Amino acid sequence: MARTGLRDGPTWLSGHLRPAIVASILPFLLLGLLELRPGKLPGALAYFAAAGVWALYVTPRLLGLPHGRTPLADYSRDIRLLPAAPVARNIALGLALAALTLGAILVATLLTGRFALDWSTVPGLRWVKGLTRGIWEEVFFRGILLALLTKIYRLRGAVLWSSAIFAVVHLKTGDLSPAALVDVLSIFFMGLLFAFVVVRAGSLLPAIVFHYVHDVFVYLVQNAPGANEGIASTLLFAFLWMALAAGAFLTVWMTRRWPNAASAGP
Repeated sequence: MARTGLRDGPTWLSGHLRPAIVASILPFLLLGLLELRPGKLPGALAYFAAAGVWALYVTPRLLGLPHGRTPLADYSRDIRLLPAAPVARNIALGLALAALTLGAILVATLLTGRFALDWSTVPGLRWVKGLTRGIWEEVFFRGILLALLTKIYRLRGAVLWSSAIFAVVHLKTGDLSPAALVDVLSIFFMGLLFAFVVVRAGSLLPAIVFHYVHDVFVYLVQNAPGANEGIASTLLFAFLWMALAAGAFLTVWMTRRWPNAASAGP
């Protein structure tokens, strides 16, 4: 007997959106325990692989999220993992946004007068861990989660909620100091830009590139040993937030100048 399509269609979770949100995000966070020990490459690789299996098989085929059990190609379109075209535009946009935020942080660090160029802040392990942050965080938060939230809220509300959840899960356990809360607010703003880029470009690709490059090099550009912590933090957040606002305008400009093929017209 042919089995084609027997498992396709809605699931209980796809019809119960709040449990679906928990079921899609919580396991991804728990998988992070695989790389809990610092400086261990096997754990980082295991987290990357396990997150990929959860994102590309368990979520669409077993959980049936976000819109029921669907083939991988349909699921990839639902979460904007596909299409990636125009690939050159999306990669260029991601690199430009990363250059903008990293450049802003570097300027802030230079203004402290304590910047020290130290390539040991970009170890090989960080490049590996950055893959999980750049690829799978975008798939889960700007892909799966945003698709689920748009079934509950209008797009603007879905973007706000996805960014808020993204920020909260980055809050260090038990740390409610003003500095930690400002850091979470900054992550919320970054989440807003990630989501804006994905919606505007119609693809996760530019956000993946942006997220990955920013995450790999951020410690390099904010390395200021001996700087006054209060002054350094104030400068960093001020310049970063301005860069994020500028990034939204850059995204609009690039997507207008270099539109998707489907919207470019004859």
